[in-house]
Amino acid sequence: MQESEETTQQQVSDAFARRMTRLRDMHPSDIAEEIEDLELGDIRKVLRELPDDRVAEILTELPQEVQTNLLENMRLERVSEIIPEMFSDDAADALGNVSPERLQDIMDQLPAEDVSEITDLLDYPEDTAGGIMRKEVNAVLTSMTLAAAREAVRKDEDHDQDNAIYVYAVDENQRLQGVLRLRDLLFRDLRLSVSDVMIQEVRSVSVHADQEEIANIFQKYNYLALPVVDDFGKLVGLVTSDDVIDVIQEEATEDMQRMVGLSGEEMVTTPWTRSAKNRVPWLLVNLGTAFLAAWVVSMFEDTLVKYAMLAAFLPIIGGMGGNAGSQTLTIVVRSLALGEIEDNEWRRVLGKEIIVGLVAGIVVGASVGLVSWLWRGDLIIGAVVALAMMLNMIAAAMAGVLVPIGLRSVKVDPALASSIMVTTVTDVVGFFIFLSLASVALNFLTI
Repeated sequence: MQESEETTQQQVSDAFARRMTRLRDMHPSDIAEEIEDLELGDIRKVLRELPDDRVAEILTELPQEVQTNLLENMRLERVSEIIPEMFSDDAADALGNVSPERLQDIMDQLPAEDVSEITDLLDYPEDTAGGIMRKEVNAVLTSMTLAAAREAVRKDEDHDQDNAIYVYAVDENQRLQGVLRLRDLLFRDLRLSVSDVMIQEVRSVSVHADQEEIANIFQKYNYLALPVVDDFGKLVGLVTSDDVIDVIQEEATEDMQRMVGLSGEEMVTTPWTRSAKNRVPWLLVNLGTAFLAAWVVSMFEDTLVKYAMLAAFLPIIGGMGGNAGSQTLTIVVRSLALGEIEDNEWRRVLGKEIIVGLVAGIVVGASVGLVSWLWRGDLIIGAVVALAMMLNMIAAAMAGVLVPIGLRSVKVDPALASSIMVTTVTDVVGFFIFLSLASVALNFLTI
């Protein structure tokens, strides 16, 4: 029995050794992907076998919840060795959800410079430039010669960045003055001063700038990095393209979730209690709007009792209107997020979408009217359904534009449950138009 247990332990040990041999040659992102679903103890066992700088890279790639659990449970001495190996923005992100007591214990073990940088970053809202920037920036004084600037950059190992191609020029008060390209340091006369060769027109972003605004700038100009300045023009950090990629993914996910009434932060690993708490309020709102549509239908109860066949067309009218509204809404919300619609351009967008809604309404309305006529054998019913469909498609297009633009005008996120509001409009308007037309036909055309 004892021999069998020893054999099993040896097999487990051999399997772990093979795994570590394979992991050591993998990219940190791939390692993180492979171990993120393991038990916390197994993840810690893997990380114990790797050097601090490697663990720092892997930790950055792990989901936030896993990062927090690791930092809460790893030996304090190990954590204090790993954190200094990380860029300041990654360290701040990793420590952002750690309990206050544990955070204080970790800070007490870190070098004063790291504590200062991380504390500064944690003070900024996480969706601003200050919240996503890193403090490590290659900066030289404008009064330096190129020779002195090159030597300063070469020696500044703490600010080493694999993806940095710019060196920023600042004055004695650390105010941003310009930018040097690396080729200037390599090929220009080293006796020239930084101020002689720097590009003075350098784009920067305020430390308070919203991350979505920054993402739009990166997308428009294809920057690899942008300097961040405070209210006095002082260079305080750097936003890099890898940070912005995360922002773009985060903002797209947030918009997609908010359009259907989710929190914008929910994941498949989110606890069911929090998921339910986030979803139920919006479902209750949706229930209220459904009762509104039901109330509209109840206004025509006599018509439906006399011609019950009309009820068969209600899902078609509401469903097609909802789909058309969602198409318009998706385009408009995304354009608003990318800054493609200025405040004075909404009328042009509305006009274009009304035309699209009219064309789609004519085509879809004619199709559904023809099918209705062939199905029920009544031309007037087909005409009523066709006209109601066309008018509802136009209403859907208008709602798809006006709802998100209206929300933005009152400083509310345009993606916030817009689809629920648009669907309400298409259901209420569609049902009202269809049943009103049907009632008129009943009373005056004797269908």
